[in-house]
Amino acid sequence: MSQPSQAPAPLLQVSDLKRYFDVKNSLLSGKSGHLRAVDGVTFNVTAGETLGLVGESGCGKSTLGRVVSRLLPATDGEILFEGRDIIDIDRKALLALRADIQSVFQDPSASLNPRMTAFNLIAEPLVIQKIGTRASRRDKVLDLLETVGLRREFADRYPHEFSGGQRQRIGIARALALDPKLLILDEPVSALDVSIQAQIINLLEDLQKRLDLTYLFISHDLSVVQHVADRVAVMYMGQIVELADNEAFYANPQHPYSIALLSALPLPDPTIARKRILLEGDLPDPANLPQGCRFQSRCAHVTDRCRVGPEPEMQEISPGHIARCHNLADIHAPIEQKQTA
Repeated sequence: MSQPSQAPAPLLQVSDLKRYFDVKNSLLSGKSGHLRAVDGVTFNVTAGETLGLVGESGCGKSTLGRVVSRLLPATDGEILFEGRDIIDIDRKALLALRADIQSVFQDPSASLNPRMTAFNLIAEPLVIQKIGTRASRRDKVLDLLETVGLRREFADRYPHEFSGGQRQRIGIARALALDPKLLILDEPVSALDVSIQAQIINLLEDLQKRLDLTYLFISHDLSVVQHVADRVAVMYMGQIVELADNEAFYANPQHPYSIALLSALPLPDPTIARKRILLEGDLPDPANLPQGCRFQSRCAHVTDRCRVGPEPEMQEISPGHIARCHNLADIHAPIEQKQTA
């Protein structure tokens, strides 16, 4: 009798990851504290999938992407890439890691050196890694230009000679130069016009299928994430508050923050009404977080337990669907059960 096949090990495993920044509370007092930009984040990404990381500005999602790609050091925690710890690797090993993990950033105008041609921008990773000859690098660059939908003769143009969408295609080509396994896509379409966004998203989906890529797709746009992601992680004040398969998340969000975010998402059927949930209250200070739940100041379901603590832990709602909230059972109880209570 054959043994059941085991699920493949995750390409990326992040466990209890933290990234704190030192801040001064006051110029007069001189006292310092910690801004907890990423605070105990845990998730996995399987080879070939897209994990969508969503949340409003300032929640720590871009910082998380930079720590995972080792552009920023971690304060604590563990990052395993293909089973290997990459938190404390030396400079030589980090350089080799760059071939496997690459990033595409939000603003192509800011991420491309205006003094370099498209050819030099795309070839730069190959030069740094000392891969190939000048002739082979040129062939590689010209092939990459075609791969991302640009003409070969564009190789000698400078960034200002391209449109925003074309500059982002150059950024994607540069990220692909070393044949990476994981791409950290940090708001890759938010700086582009809506019509261009669709083109870049379609390009990324096509590249993923052709090149067997894995994506960590960071965005504040839930409609974009719904289109591209296999699973969705919602981040709030440095923590993941909900993680689920795409279909389960959009059909049945659990955390009050997720529910509020999705209430603003337009429905494809205009005849169906959706009640918009407006979050009231102030965001907590990330350098002086409140005791208990971090969402308490904006949550309509807050209780004394939420204010006093301890912080809520992740709870499993269904296989693969987890959320961080003390009151999930009450929030999602049937109406008749609530009335009886």
